[in-house]
Amino acid sequence: MRKTLSMLVAVVVAATPVRAQVTDTEAEAAVLAYVEAVAAGDRTELMAILAPEFQIQRPDGTGHGREAYVAGEFLSISAFLGLSDLNVTSNGDIMVVRYILRLNATLDGRLVEVQAPRLTVFRRDGDRWIVVAHANFAQVAPAD
Repeated sequence: MRKTLSMLVAVVVAATPVRAQVTDTEAEAAVLAYVEAVAAGDRTELMAILAPEFQIQRPDGTGHGREAYVAGEFLSISAFLGLSDLNVTSNGDIMVVRYILRLNATLDGRLVEVQAPRLTVFRRDGDRWIVVAHANFAQVAPAD
């Protein structure tokens, strides 16, 4: 019995596909898809890219779940200035991405440049990545 169980475990382990580590290119594409969904302000598109268990942590300490986040107001992004310092880790269907996002946006009626360290957690859902959690560590300064 023990030998049969050992063989069964070996067959299951051997048959389980091993996912390759996520590339920086794949991680950047997932981050940009999320940023573009927020920038577009399309609530249907945003609901599709956010996992049901989604949570966001804002720089002021407030947080929201998926429904509250989608129902809220978004930054009005006027220019995407870049993505840098990408750091990616992954394990199976989970990907964690740390990065700096730079953009110009309208906040409280004024144009600001946002250079924000971010942390976004993704989960693979079929052939796409959906956002499970996002933390924003923005420091806002007036744009030139």
